[in-house]
Amino acid sequence: MHSVQGSTSKFALHMCDCQFVYFPLNTGQHWVLLVLDIKNRKVRVYNSSSRRGDSLKDIRPFIPCIKVLLPKIMDHYNVHANSGEEPMGGKELQIEAVESCPQQTNAGDCGMFVLKIAEFLIMDMELDGIDADEMPMFRQKMATELVMYSEKRMSEAKGVQMPKFIRE
Repeated sequence: MHSVQGSTSKFALHMCDCQFVYFPLNTGQHWVLLVLDIKNRKVRVYNSSSRRGDSLKDIRPFIPCIKVLLPKIMDHYNVHANSGEEPMGGKELQIEAVESCPQQTNAGDCGMFVLKIAEFLIMDMELDGIDADEMPMFRQKMATELVMYSEKRMSEAKGVQMPKFIRE
């Protein structure tokens, strides 16, 4: 729970200092992005596989937990402390499906869609910039970024030799 408190990373913030908190949710067969809007006390659901009309279908079994347990966690960590608003108490969060969520065209891109949607939202970019046809490029870009970050971290570590695949 230290990461919830914002005490484990140099970039971490306590939840009471955030406007939005991003949660990837795996339903067992599918990834969905949940965005907690702290001020408006709601969770927005970004489901990239909801063309059949029911955007909440994949998370329906999880909704009671999200609506009831998440407010208790928010109160435990005084999420509303800096806003001057009342704690959640026994109130439930609203759940809102985002109908304009970009849609995948196959069964294997949901995880990548969650990452790209979160990235675009964090950067305040329009979601229409996410195109299913560009997922292979997004995957390659992310793999490159991860290797570059790993390489940078390894070079900063003293006395640690770079992995062979990076040195070649």
